[in-house]
Amino acid sequence: MAAEKTSARDYLFWLIGLLIVVGGVFGFYHFSDDVMTPIRAAGLLVLLIVAAFVVAQTVKGGEFFSFLREADVERRKVVWPTRNETLQTTLVVIVITVIVAIMLFLMDTLFGWIVRRLIGTGGS
Repeated sequence: MAAEKTSARDYLFWLIGLLIVVGGVFGFYHFSDDVMTPIRAAGLLVLLIVAAFVVAQTVKGGEFFSFLREADVERRKVVWPTRNETLQTTLVVIVITVIVAIMLFLMDTLFGWIVRRLIGTGGS
């Protein structure tokens, strides 16, 4: 795919999108005393959606939203384990963790005993 040069139109759309987001954030904080938070949050969300629509009109914005659509298609292909498979796998992990913990404890105890014997600081 050939590298496409960003046009002046794209820069203008990016600037408009940025101004919409900045205006939304400014409005969210500016009206913090006058308007309830859910209404301010809804207004900010609407402005973010409008900004995303504006930015989607650019070449890079269109590529990004195309990527998001493709990622959603791939996400839908994921096969999640059943509850039974999840429980079995969790049990295996717990059992192996306990076995390894016991082995490490025994090795630590053995090596500690050997070192104490070698340097002569241990009891009987």
